[in-house]
Amino acid sequence: MTDARLYEVRERLFIDASATVAGAGQAMFEQLRALRSAVAAGAPVSSPTFHDAYHPYIASVWAYRVAVRDELEGQSLVPAVFGWHA
Repeated sequence: MTDARLYEVRERLFIDASATVAGAGQAMFEQLRALRSAVAAGAPVSSPTFHDAYHPYIASVWAYRVAVRDELEGQSLVPAVFGWHA
């Protein structure tokens, strides 16, 4: 995460983003750290341990996307936009 400069990006988010977007970004960051920990501990992709970390991370990514789109366009992002049911 350090090599990818995610900590730097997070700090810029805290400076530039609204409280809603920054909060969603921080939640996503924390879930990414949890996923990283599961992978670092050796959890294979098909394991329950991996999925227990992956699904909350993906949910937080979605929440971040919704927060940003709502702020930029005033339109919520819903799964149906992509032809998904949920």
